[in-house]
Amino acid sequence: MRRMLAVGMLAIVLLGATTGCAPTECPAIGWNNTVEVDASAFGPDVFVQLCVDAGCSAGPGEDHTPSSVMGAPMQNEDGVFSLSMTTPDEATIRVYAAAGALLQESVHDIAWTHSTEVCGGPSSAEPITPTP
Repeated sequence: MRRMLAVGMLAIVLLGATTGCAPTECPAIGWNNTVEVDASAFGPDVFVQLCVDAGCSAGPGEDHTPSSVMGAPMQNEDGVFSLSMTTPDEATIRVYAAAGALLQESVHDIAWTHSTEVCGGPSSAEPITPTP
């Protein structure tokens, strides 16, 4: 019995030595994945809404308080949309005139670049540029 216990402990030590490192402990953190929508081709006074499976960002004239739906886009003042920790494959972009009339609705693929950090990290995407 002692021999089996000693062999088992030796195997654990050797296995740890061959992997070269101890398991990584990641802190309990989160991040925001972001995507920019460049609708400048429609003029300077347009409003952009981004929709993914989890929901849509606020539309023109709607309350812009953060959504309680995980992954629903929220737009910041720079025209960049935060998607929590989600990375949807596509998004529907709606471009509205300053008065609120819908100018265009189009679906766009999102090409994400994912973090290579051991514990993960934010993903980024190439800007989406809808054209009239």
